[in-house]
Amino acid sequence: MITSGYLDVLDQGLIDATLERIDLLHDWWIPRGIYCANTGFSPSLENPVDFYTLGPATYIDCMVNPMTYYAMSKNTNPLLKEYFGWLYDHIVYHLYREIGPCRLNGTLAYPGFHIFGCKPGEEPKQATKEYMERPSATIHVDLQQEKHLSYWGKYKDVDLENCLSFTLCLQVPKTGAGLNTWDDESVKCYEMNDDYAKGIKSLEYGAYGKPTVVPYVPGKMFYFIGPLQHQIAPGYNLTLNDRRITLQGHGVKCDGVWELYF
Repeated sequence: MITSGYLDVLDQGLIDATLERIDLLHDWWIPRGIYCANTGFSPSLENPVDFYTLGPATYIDCMVNPMTYYAMSKNTNPLLKEYFGWLYDHIVYHLYREIGPCRLNGTLAYPGFHIFGCKPGEEPKQATKEYMERPSATIHVDLQQEKHLSYWGKYKDVDLENCLSFTLCLQVPKTGAGLNTWDDESVKCYEMNDDYAKGIKSLEYGAYGKPTVVPYVPGKMFYFIGPLQHQIAPGYNLTLNDRRITLQGHGVKCDGVWELYF
């Protein structure tokens, strides 16, 4: 069974402060484009999608050259800590109370941001709405820990089977956002029978069947420990100006402490 939970992390004032700082750093947003099964996320000049990360991500930047990821982390971690150090303190505090000792791993990338939406002052792209309303993201189990095996080797006791993933929701479209999950009954307790969940379940997922939709709520963090099959849930009846912004992170328990990274 997956271990999971919701944590109240931010009130509206702190959400607004976080979003303001994310927008201030728009020059640091890394364009990720659209998903292609063969090459991963890459910008498309022909039909661009407003999808960015603020900070490097293992699942993207380690795919081509792990050394690029480590170089990017060394470059961006000081910036993220300067602008969001207080936010990381909140995250570590709440996770510590829930699952035990945690800390940011300074060698790997600090938890970063998924940003679906245009930069401040730019016009939103129609392709973004079309992309977000389809179940475009991969259905997968998180395996980021496998990209850092040489790093985990420095510890004596490492659990690579029961790894942590967490998402702190900051902004969602008016009609909602969430996480699609499969094959684990324990997360059904979070599901809501609202218009958003019904809309997401009406889409086609092939052999996977209908998902359990875990809703995202601004200020709340959803976490799970273990190999949960999941997908970024699509949007539902979006407008061009809708944005979906979350802080993303992972953790590996090393010598009794959760090492947090992205």
